Amino acid sequence: MTKDEIIAQVGQLAERYYQEDQYSCAEAMLKAIAEVFTPDLYDPRLIPRLATPFNGGFAELKSTCGVLTGGLLSIGLVAGRDQPGDEDAKEEAYTLAQIYHQRFMARTGSDSCATLLERWKEQGIQKTLCKRHTKEMSELLAQTILQVGFHQLLVDEEPKQAPPHA
Repeated sequence: MTKDEIIAQVGQLAERYYQEDQYSCAEAMLKAIAEVFTPDLYDPRLIPRLATPFNGGFAELKSTCGVLTGGLLSIGLVAGRDQPGDEDAKEEAYTLAQIYHQRFMARTGSDSCATLLERWKEQGIQKTLCKRHTKEMSELLAQTILQVGFHQLLVDEEPKQAPPHA
C-alpha cells in the first residue's frame, strides 16, 4: 500500500467505527490506528476499552478532545516502549506525540472539547462534526506516523516499475 492509501484507510475505518459501529471519538481513532499500524497488538475487545474514558473530552467532561487523547493512546501502541528503561522508545513516542499535538493545534486552534464544540455550535454545526473531526484527525495522525517513521508497515513510496528490457 502507498502512504496515501494507508492514510485513507485509517480515516475510513475511524469514520465507519464512529458512524456505523457507534464507537466514540477516542475509541474509533484508537481502533483504526491499531488495526492498520499494529495488527500484531490489536485486540478487538481491549482496544476500545482502553479508550472509553477519553471520549467526549475525558468522560464527557468536555476537557481535552477525545481525538487528541485517542491519538496519544495510538502513539503509545505504535511507538511506545515495551519495558521500563527503554529511553530511546520513550523519546520516540514523545517526539511523535509532540509533533501530532502541534499539528492538531495548527489544524484546530484548540485541544479543548468544550471550545471545539462551542465553536462548531456558533458556526451552526451540530456535534455530528465530531465524526468528521475524528476521521480528519485520524488521517492527520496516520500521516504524521508515516512521515516521522515510527511504524511497522512496509510502505511503497512509488509504484514499482518493471525493469527495463535488455
